[in-house]
Amino acid sequence: VMPALRLHTPQALYPAADPAKTPAELGSGWLIVTESLSAAEPLQGDAGRLLDNMLRAMRLHQHPRVFVAALERTLPGTEAEEDIAATLAQAVQSLQPAMVLVLGHVAARVALGCTEPLGRLRAGPHQLAGCPAVVTYDPAFLLRSQDVKAAAWADLCHALAMARAACSTA
Repeated sequence: VMPALRLHTPQALYPAADPAKTPAELGSGWLIVTESLSAAEPLQGDAGRLLDNMLRAMRLHQHPRVFVAALERTLPGTEAEEDIAATLAQAVQSLQPAMVLVLGHVAARVALGCTEPLGRLRAGPHQLAGCPAVVTYDPAFLLRSQDVKAAAWADLCHALAMARAACSTA
């Protein structure tokens, strides 16, 4: 039995970023769905700092419209996964991000409704409410498994390339 989950309202990670200095190739914004971060302070702790470093390497810290939607494990009997998926779809519709970055297997299972292993999910192109989505490892897993950091970076580069391509055709 999987733990029950609750989806927190997406919050801006870098609200002070200057929209005039936002790199155009990053698109209209990004939504990050993750399972391992504190909803209140997503960039705190080791996993949060790693995520911040990853996003900074992608220059997303220069974008005021980078949002994180944290999944939190809760007591059984709270929000159903179908409800979470619907809530995520609504968030994508309202935020209109250029890219959805899905971090971790639990987040991928809930966001995309897929039960395949994370390795297979990483390979495929995905859509979440009509928005392109890329699946990769969550920061907490990367901290425990240094050997997959290069693969995670390749996934992030793939997401950047997809966002860049979408911007050039828009």
